[in-house]
Amino acid sequence: MKKMQYSLYKKYYDQFHAEDYDSKTKTIMVDIPDVKRKRFPKEWKRDGNHYFTPGGCDVCFWNTGLSENFVVTRNISAYQRYTKTICPGIDARDKVIETVKLFESK
Repeated sequence: MKKMQYSLYKKYYDQFHAEDYDSKTKTIMVDIPDVKRKRFPKEWKRDGNHYFTPGGCDVCFWNTGLSENFVVTRNISAYQRYTKTICPGIDARDKVIETVKLFESK
């Protein structure tokens, strides 16, 4: 069981069982399975809150842990750009890796 803000639970983790809502702190206990956090490939270079891939993608992230958000961007030319926002979730980092592979294959 992990404690999280109710709004985060309602938006992204409502598929998991929850109990013990605390109205004072607006938190709730959620039964989230223990999943090892996926690490990004070593070839990706980190600079602040950005990862840069060898294929030209920029992965920007904010927040940490269960509330981590990502934006994956690949600039093709001055007028063509691929962008995808990835919301928090247990498989968010997997989605980032899949999106980078997809953008680099185009």
